[in-house]
Amino acid sequence: MPNEVLRDGDIGFVGLNSRDNPSTLPAGTVSLSQNFRLDRGVATVRKGLQRKTSFALVGQTVYGSGCYLDTNGQEVFIVIVADGLYSYNPQTEFISTKVNFPVGVTITTSDGCDVVHAVDRVFISRGFGYRPLMWDLSGSITELPLTPTAGHEFPNCTGLLYYSNRLIALGKHHLDTDLKRNRDTVSVSNYLDYQHWDALDAFSFNEGGNDEVVSVSPWTLNEFLVLMRNSIFYVNIGLGRYADGEQLGTTSFIKTLVTDIGCSAKRSVVLANGGVVFLSDNGVYFLSPQSVGSNESVRLLTVADPLSSPIDDVIQRINKNASKRSVATYWNNRYYLAVPLDTSTDNNAILVYNFILKAWESVDVYPAGFDVASFLIGKKDNQRRLFAVDGDQGFFLMEQLEYDEYGPATGTPVLPFFLPATISTASFTPNTINGILETRRYTFNSIGDKRFSTSEVELSSNAGGQVRTSIDVYNPDVTTITDSLGFATTEDSTRRIPIRKIGSGIKLKFETLSLQRPSVRSAYIYAINQFKTNQSKK
Repeated sequence: MPNEVLRDGDIGFVGLNSRDNPSTLPAGTVSLSQNFRLDRGVATVRKGLQRKTSFALVGQTVYGSGCYLDTNGQEVFIVIVADGLYSYNPQTEFISTKVNFPVGVTITTSDGCDVVHAVDRVFISRGFGYRPLMWDLSGSITELPLTPTAGHEFPNCTGLLYYSNRLIALGKHHLDTDLKRNRDTVSVSNYLDYQHWDALDAFSFNEGGNDEVVSVSPWTLNEFLVLMRNSIFYVNIGLGRYADGEQLGTTSFIKTLVTDIGCSAKRSVVLANGGVVFLSDNGVYFLSPQSVGSNESVRLLTVADPLSSPIDDVIQRINKNASKRSVATYWNNRYYLAVPLDTSTDNNAILVYNFILKAWESVDVYPAGFDVASFLIGKKDNQRRLFAVDGDQGFFLMEQLEYDEYGPATGTPVLPFFLPATISTASFTPNTINGILETRRYTFNSIGDKRFSTSEVELSSNAGGQVRTSIDVYNPDVTTITDSLGFATTEDSTRRIPIRKIGSGIKLKFETLSLQRPSVRSAYIYAINQFKTNQSKK
C-alpha cells in the first residue's frame, strides 16, 4: 500500500509569535515578520516613508514635538529644537521659519520636554529646574515668570497633559520647597486657567519611597492615571467646580490600581481600543476599565501576561539604558511602539500590534540613520495620517510609498534649498523595504522523518516586484533557496516548486528584493512519511 501524501500549511496569516517554539504555533501564525502587514489574512510588505522636510531641520536636533488646532480645524505640528520651534502644516506641507526662544533660553535634552496645546496657547515643559515656556500661536515665545505674577504658579515640570479642561503637570506646587517631592508629585491647575494652581490640588504618590512618576494619562469619566515606575494610581478630580478659575472639588481623591507593574517610558503611554497601552520593564501591558455595577465602580481589568508575551524575545533586545526614549501612538487600529533595539540609543525599530487581529503583526526596520523621536497624527486630505519625526531630519509621512524615501537628494531640487510647498517624491533616495516573513514549522503533527516533495505558494505583486523563497529543513538541518520570482506585470502567481528533502519539520521563508510591495497569500508543503528508523539525526 503506497504512503499517504501529507499536507500542512497556512491558508492565510493572522499574527506573529517569535517567542514560542515554531512547531507549536497555531495555523496562520508566523514565526518572523519584518516589515509586513497582515490584512485580511494576506501578508503584504508595509508602505514606506515619504520625506516631508529637509533643509529647514537638517543639522538640528529635535527635542520635543506636539500639535495644535488652527482656526480652520487643521492640526499643525510643532517641533522643538535647541533655541526655538518650527510649525509644520501636514496639509499644505509648509514649514514655518523658526520662532526663537527668549534670549538665553535653550533646551538641550528631550528629557522633560513636553508640548501641549491648551487654552489657545502652547506650553513647553523643560524639566524640574527650568520654568515652562508659553507660545500664543502668533507672537514670540515667553518664559513664565519667576516672580508672583501671572503664570507664576505654573510648576516647573517634566511632563504635561491637558485633560477635562485642566492642565496636569508632573511636578510639585510652587509653594512646596522640597525639591525631592518633584519625583512623586502631580499638580492640577484650576479649571480653564493655566495661571493658578492651588496647593491642595497637588497629589503625592508613595512620598519618600523608591518610586517616581513617569507619566499621566486620561482614564475614565473624570479620572486620570498616574503611571509610576513600579506602580499605577488613578486620581478622581471630583464633582462640580467647573467655572473658570475653580480649583478641584472636595470630593477628589487618589487610589491604587496596580502595585506590581509600572511604566518605563513616558511617551509609550497611549489610549487605544478603549484602554491604555504602555511599555514597562516587563514588556507591553494593556489596561482597560471594567464596569462592575456602577460608574463609581469602573476599575481595572488586567491579565497576568503582558500584551507583548508573543514577542518577548524582541522585547528582551530593547536597550534598557535607552528604553525611556521609546515612543508610541495608536493609528488605524494599530499600536505603533518605536524602541531602541540591541546597542542602539535611538528608536531604530517599530513594533506593531493589530487590535483587529488581537496579535502582533510586525517588527519594522528602516534605512540606517532613521530614528523615531516621536509620532504625530494629523489630517491630510481629510484623513488622519501617521507622521514620524526623525531626530535630525524632520517630518516623514508613514505608510505612503512603495519604498522608504530617505537619504540625500537625488536630482532637483538640490540641497541646500528652502522648503517648497511640495517636495517631489523623486527628490530623495528610494530605499527597498526589506520584507522577511517566516512561517511556523510544519511538522504534520509528527516528529518522525518525512520526505518533503513540493511547496505550494500563492504570491502577488505589482510589476517589478521580486520574491525569494527559501526552505529551512530540520533534523537534518538544511537551508536552501528554492525559488526567486520576478513579476514582469501586475499579477497573481501560484508557485509549485519541488523540494526533495528529508527531515522532521520545515519552514518557508520569503524575502522581498525590489522597490515594490509583494504579498504572500498562502503557503503549503506536501510530504510523505518515511519508514520508521532507529537512526539519530541533527
